[in-house]
Amino acid sequence: MPFWVLLLIIVVERYLPWPDKYHPISFIKVLASGMQAKVLSPERNSIRQQEISGTLACIVLLLPFCSILAVFKYLSEYPIFFEALMLLVALRFQNIPKQTRRVCAALSRQQKMLARHALSQIVRRETEQMSPLGMVKANIESLLLRYSYQYCSVVFWYLLTGGVGALTYRLIYELSLCWNTKLAKFRYFGQPVRHVVNILQWLPSKLASLSVVIAVNINQGSAAIFQRISYQCNHLFVLNLCGASLGIELGGPAYYDQQKVRTKKCGGNRQIILADNTRALAATARATWVWLTLYFLGCALSFLITK
Repeated sequence: MPFWVLLLIIVVERYLPWPDKYHPISFIKVLASGMQAKVLSPERNSIRQQEISGTLACIVLLLPFCSILAVFKYLSEYPIFFEALMLLVALRFQNIPKQTRRVCAALSRQQKMLARHALSQIVRRETEQMSPLGMVKANIESLLLRYSYQYCSVVFWYLLTGGVGALTYRLIYELSLCWNTKLAKFRYFGQPVRHVVNILQWLPSKLASLSVVIAVNINQGSAAIFQRISYQCNHLFVLNLCGASLGIELGGPAYYDQQKVRTKKCGGNRQIILADNTRALAATARATWVWLTLYFLGCALSFLITK
């Protein structure tokens, strides 16, 4: 895929105002909500039935979309334009840094209610009882994880499989968010989608975390690569490497549906402060330039070899 196409779409996605209610991904969220309301009944269905329902719901929602996208790409007279358009739809991320800045601004003015509302737009955990530092930690964790899963993973699958693959991955990822297994009612219904997403995110999450390590602090971040906690799940790999490179402690307990979910503490040793929000934003921005530079060098090398 030409480097200039990827760079153009990254720039357009960053500066193009596209309200959530008019974005195609919002449509799949509405369908996912309606689907689970129709087929999910944790009180009456067994665990096995909930897992089967979740699998079928995912197939029913995604199969028509993926088929239509593949047909349009095949029939398109300008496939590179269609590929770029699909990447633009799949690569929706800038609302996350925007909300991060809102949280940071509200906390700097000691407007806790406003900060909790802004944070609730990008996290599934309960925010009503969070302390200011708890909000900063949750915000940074959400930013780093979504940067890995929602941004870098989309680019990875775009480079590997094209626009159809990138958009398909993004739709599967959105279903996993809508049917989050940390919420009690989706614990089994969302498991099939969660398993698929974990597989699809395994390699790109590693590459995304390494790009943050290279961009921020190689010495601190590289040490986390050899720690056992990094390989317990994708989630901990991202938080441990990124937290270590930033020198801040991440992880810990969080509340979902009034139930405490414990996540192992990882990353650095220092407790989070408000300024770390800005540092995390800068880290993701620099990491983007790291992998863009590497991809450009790869394209240039490929061109020289084949010429």
